[in-house]
Amino acid sequence: MSAKPTYSFKTLFFEATRDCNFSCPMCMASSNNKPLVAQSMKKQLTTEEIEEYVFKGGREITLDTITWSGGEFILRPDAIELVHMATAYGYSSIVTTNGAYMDRAKLMELKRASGNTVVIAVGINSIDEKNVETRDIDCDVALEVLELCAELDVRRNVVVTIGKHNLDTLGSTLDWLEKKGIPYNRSPFTPRGSGDAFREELAFTSENMERSIHPELRKHPLGYISYTPFFLSPEVHDRYSKGSKNVTVPQNPSIGCWCGTWLAMTAEGDVAPCAIMLDDVTCGNVREKSLHDIVHTSETFQRILDREQLQGKCGRCRCKFTCGGWRALAY
Repeated sequence: MSAKPTYSFKTLFFEATRDCNFSCPMCMASSNNKPLVAQSMKKQLTTEEIEEYVFKGGREITLDTITWSGGEFILRPDAIELVHMATAYGYSSIVTTNGAYMDRAKLMELKRASGNTVVIAVGINSIDEKNVETRDIDCDVALEVLELCAELDVRRNVVVTIGKHNLDTLGSTLDWLEKKGIPYNRSPFTPRGSGDAFREELAFTSENMERSIHPELRKHPLGYISYTPFFLSPEVHDRYSKGSKNVTVPQNPSIGCWCGTWLAMTAEGDVAPCAIMLDDVTCGNVREKSLHDIVHTSETFQRILDREQLQGKCGRCRCKFTCGGWRALAY
């Protein structure tokens, strides 16, 4: 009888609080739902629980990076303490922010707490007034944070959420980011939380992809060509890989769908294979099971880590192991 596989992960996307003090109608984490936020604040993991269940528990599944999100993570009174503790436990920290509460003092605190390794990920959907259509924040606020990061020598990154709201400004936004030398990720508008009411209004179509998004992404080497994550042909991956896999999901280098390299957690401790799935899929709660036990006993994790079980076009594709499609969007 073959031994059961040991699952390992690299990054935890941790929505550590739902609080953000904004009322953006298109928020994708329900942070504008005041009753939900109030209820969540009473149930969210404490500092001590995060140390026990995340920092200590993460070691058992080889986590090395924590992406702190929300809501607005730095609104947690213990945010700086958590980054400092994470660093002491050997984790790298990425802090996502809309910029509204991120000032010079806070950046310096995060820089010191992380040993000058923190990455600040700022959301910018358009380099103009259209930014407020989905972020409820003037673009100038986010740009000021990026300038402060450059001045203080703090690593920075931008997340561009693409949907129908910014199709006509995508090119100018990516041009601006590349001229400034700012790395960025592109992410599809995902109808989470209150954003679900805007599914038809904002979610792009295959025609939008073909006529607007794909042509712009092809012009910019820092962006991806399509909405399939970075992937390689099996032959090329075999040539350069050191063979490390999470069952059938390649990890060295990590390539393709994030499900299998990342996992996600809500402020209350519910765990899912991907942040996009947090509203719909719960594989267990860290107050009841360790991270190790959740990923090793959850049928969802076991199936999603075995790309032999992929069906449809992904299951027939020769690149199913080095790509895997996009499991959350498929779901």
